[in-house]
Amino acid sequence: MNNARTLAQTLAVQSQIHMPGTVGRLLKQIRDLERVAPLFVKAGLVRSVERPNPINARVSGIATHASTTKTIGGFLYGAAASRCDLLVEHNAISTAGQDSACEIDDINYENQSKRLTLAAMRQAYELADRAVSEERARLIFLDTPLVMDRGMVPPANSLGDEGYKAAYAATLGAIESFWSQHRERLFPWSSGGPVVIGLASQRFGAIVQSAQQDLRLQEGRSQILPTEAIDRDQLAALDGVRDAILGVGERRFVHGILGSFTRTAAFRMNVHTPRMEPGAVVDLGIIGLHFRAGQATEPRLMQLVGDAPAWTTAAVDEIVGLTMALTAVGGAASAPLPVQLAERELNALGPFIEHYGRSVAGELKRREIESIWFSDFDLAT
Repeated sequence: MNNARTLAQTLAVQSQIHMPGTVGRLLKQIRDLERVAPLFVKAGLVRSVERPNPINARVSGIATHASTTKTIGGFLYGAAASRCDLLVEHNAISTAGQDSACEIDDINYENQSKRLTLAAMRQAYELADRAVSEERARLIFLDTPLVMDRGMVPPANSLGDEGYKAAYAATLGAIESFWSQHRERLFPWSSGGPVVIGLASQRFGAIVQSAQQDLRLQEGRSQILPTEAIDRDQLAALDGVRDAILGVGERRFVHGILGSFTRTAAFRMNVHTPRMEPGAVVDLGIIGLHFRAGQATEPRLMQLVGDAPAWTTAAVDEIVGLTMALTAVGGAASAPLPVQLAERELNALGPFIEHYGRSVAGELKRREIESIWFSDFDLAT
């Protein structure tokens, strides 16, 4: 009993023992970042982006959200998407329209997160479809990925959970239908067409994987968009960065190499992650790049559909620069202004689902609806 310690005493001892090692590791990571970051800039893998001023554009932001409440052995859920259209003329901002979509149903515990993700993507594309058809904006921001990871595909030989399989099929069809119907009207296939931009995924490892390749070889360079100006003479200095990246970690590494108003070189995501769906859209090319709109904002991953030579460095810089200019508010949840305004519309979803859940529970207790359904059953038979 003389060796017994309270938790507070144990924490105090451990903090004194481990603090020097923790501080030493963090300082080493900072030194590695300070050494590696300039190499990425010299090689052209990180570059500054000019923001337009004044801003003149029509833009749309689509935000998605899902809320659940527990019910008998599962959940009631609401999945909603909201679109906000903005008109910016000489930096003066005005709203130009809005749209929304919603889905309410019950769901079991299995695959609930994936199913809600699929619902968000399907609704985002539904609103984007109407935005393109109505010619609402030049830029259309989606807060969801533009294509699905292979991990979203339901196993072919699994039994049950037909709801998830149906949700996947519906989302796959919505994405394929959107691009087959509108592709010729969208940039870069149409020079003056709308640009559809995905801002949701935080795949920090994408540029990290590129950095760990030998970009002097054709296999390594195939991952970088060929229209990006890469200084091959400076690539040799990146040969020894692998250990530094692994020690720092992907997320901290991306934070370290990106400063204010900078972006990484655009890379082909379908080369990094070829197993994405739907295949017909992936074959068009999926471009990704990390950007940082300001020092107080988080790095974000931007997804675009298409490939070189249609997507040039100038075209990518124009889209990223305008996106940065529209990101007026910083913080971890930083997003272009139309997306933030669309997110505000979704704040009502949580309280609504809670009220809906209480109403469903009350009706289940009273069973009045069941009585109404069967009230004329004897007469009908």
